Amino acid sequence: MHTLESKGLKKGAISRSAAIMIGLAATAPAYSLSGALGYGAAESGYQLPIIFILSVIPMFFVALSYKHLTASLPDSGTVFTWGAKALGPRFGWFGGWAMFLSSILAGVTATQVIVNMVAILLDLEQMPQWLNFVVAVAFIFSTTYLAILGAKESSRATILFALFQFSGLAILALVLFFCILQNDVISTAESFSWTWFDPFSIPSPDIFLNGFLIALFIFWGFDASLAMSEETKGNSEQAGRSGVIAILITVVIYVVFTTLALTYAGIDSKDPMSLTFASNIDSSITVLVTDVIGSHGAKLAALIIAISAFSATMSTIMPAARIVLAMASYRAIPAQFAKIDPITYTPKLATWTIGSMTLVIYVILSFVSEAIIKDAIHSVSIAVCTYYAIASLSCASYFYHTAFRQWRTTLSQVIFPILGAITLMVIGTIQAWRMFDPNYGASGSIEGVGAVFLLGVATLLLGFFVMLLCNLHEATFFHGKTLPKESTSLGFSINHSNNS
Repeated sequence: MHTLESKGLKKGAISRSAAIMIGLAATAPAYSLSGALGYGAAESGYQLPIIFILSVIPMFFVALSYKHLTASLPDSGTVFTWGAKALGPRFGWFGGWAMFLSSILAGVTATQVIVNMVAILLDLEQMPQWLNFVVAVAFIFSTTYLAILGAKESSRATILFALFQFSGLAILALVLFFCILQNDVISTAESFSWTWFDPFSIPSPDIFLNGFLIALFIFWGFDASLAMSEETKGNSEQAGRSGVIAILITVVIYVVFTTLALTYAGIDSKDPMSLTFASNIDSSITVLVTDVIGSHGAKLAALIIAISAFSATMSTIMPAARIVLAMASYRAIPAQFAKIDPITYTPKLATWTIGSMTLVIYVILSFVSEAIIKDAIHSVSIAVCTYYAIASLSCASYFYHTAFRQWRTTLSQVIFPILGAITLMVIGTIQAWRMFDPNYGASGSIEGVGAVFLLGVATLLLGFFVMLLCNLHEATFFHGKTLPKESTSLGFSINHSNNS
């Protein structure tokens, strides 16, 4: 029998509602919808609402995996710890690397979003290079600094930013709703129809797949709240529910807002106010707000999207830092990263390391090409599929020997996680194949291979080299001594100290 280590994090620093808000903020609804609405409508037309609903199913299966594993193994290392316990140390380590990498690449993309939004707020058509650098440094420094103030302080800031973002989306949704009631909509938009929610009305498998690939990844981030389980009030079972609640709320937001946007603006690619018009397709929120409130709408939309990117970055830095903390605590990486600040009870070195790496990668890529930074968000999908699949397989493996006692646990602890893992592995493979195309994205190719593929897959595979170095430096973890492989049939105890 093996006990999970207490890492010095402050138990009870985060309320259960705050944990849910962290998961919601990490999905960045305003920022995600701004791009996904246009591209999703271009690919799937008026069937986008049902495709959003269908695409959340594998993510919901992943959320169930997180729920059950958090209830049994509440640890800040999440996929790293669970992968090591259920599948073996190398699976756990690689899952941790994929989660860490996705957070870094998402931070790089969010930095570019902030730079672009600041340019809109300042009425600059082209951001000077020096100002670009200043904004990037200020953004990454501020999000990193807020993340190390303490779990309670960080969660409060996240809630504040998230409430502003959701309030903006809610007000816009209400305005669109009343415009629709008064038939004050774009002339080319079709009237609402329940066929938009009919999966059998999707014209072809290709249309479904293209829309599914766009929709699937806007649900990424719900798991941020689960990495805070060691700091969340209540028991582990209550902490485990936060991810499921967050993803259910997220899908409701996406479906309702998408339905209103389609009804109001339509998908006629020739109409300048349509969601799919060439100049609107990657800035749907801006177009909607501008059309509703006038010329100042662009700045208001830029502010909402900037706050969305800011809160999302904070919400991904915190779990990424805690997974680094866990990896160091279990001696999977150098032990220096296991240090906890005695005042804030946060992994300060791990957090600053993540912030610094994000800034360095952003600066390097910005000198290479701004297009590569814009395409970085696509490369995140491979890492996300990887660590979500590992988490789901960990759930099925860990509970396999006890789940079949009841049909409910058979489904939620084994069958659904396996289905989620298979779906994500297939989607990840398809996405990697698409990214291999030199014409994919805006960043071109290198030696005939898509630059997005190299950024996403090459950085993920770099993890094998880093893992080898860590193995040579400290082999204890890789020999299964700090996190031995176990399952529910063996019995398990958890010992967390209360640092309140």
